[in-house]
Amino acid sequence: MYLKGLTDELSNTDSHTIQGRLLVREKEITERLLDELKKTRLEKILLAAENRIPIQPADLTEEEIVAVNDIQQSLASLGQLKSQSNLSDELIVVRFLQDIPEIVGVDLIAYGPFKKEDIASLPTANAHALERQGAVRAIEVKERKS
Repeated sequence: MYLKGLTDELSNTDSHTIQGRLLVREKEITERLLDELKKTRLEKILLAAENRIPIQPADLTEEEIVAVNDIQQSLASLGQLKSQSNLSDELIVVRFLQDIPEIVGVDLIAYGPFKKEDIASLPTANAHALERQGAVRAIEVKERKS
């Protein structure tokens, strides 16, 4: 409201007068302060989300509610990715039955490219997917007894 009032008043004032220049400067300062306020509030929202501190929607603007929802969805996605990467810590040794271009594993590491008859260790999920496609065959690795 205040900023809109300044904009309206500025449109009715000659910007070459002292009053006009003061209005321009007041508007610039107000916009900068609003930007700093938004940034500070967003930083607090991020900190609360990171520390899993509940945020009351009544304390937020509509834009901030959208931002909080986006942040929570992103954190949930990262949590799922983390749990998937924990599952992918296990590797399986496979033999390639055909040429395969470079792939990105569930652990977000690049593997390959591979040529037919290559042997490699891949995350379990990737190895099983390639095995279902007939591109690899799992190799059983036996431990040597000393």
